[in-house]
Amino acid sequence: MDDNKIEWIKCNKCGFIQYKSHLRCIKCKNNKFEKINVVGTPTLISYTILYAPPMEFRDKKSYALGIVEFENGIKALGQISSQKGLQIGMKLKPKFEKICDDLDGKEIYTYIFVPIT
Repeated sequence: MDDNKIEWIKCNKCGFIQYKSHLRCIKCKNNKFEKINVVGTPTLISYTILYAPPMEFRDKKSYALGIVEFENGIKALGQISSQKGLQIGMKLKPKFEKICDDLDGKEIYTYIFVPIT
């Protein structure tokens, strides 16, 4: 998986940008989209530390979850690889990796964000 090819979709009717798993626009219910890729290095705009993770993350006492914004304005929510030294405005890089096993034992992969040092 190419860490620089995170795809979103843009509604052809209203222009709303959303995650690609939706079959219809969550704003206007249209079902025609164009694919768009995130551009550039994401910046951390907000984060929190979860001290009571869901069951899928039972092997972790806590983890960081953040909102990042790419240079073309697309925002994404995802885990951050480290809880230490996080600062609003810091640069991160996306990395596609396994984050957990679901409750049925299936491996779950998604993008996490790694601080650039």
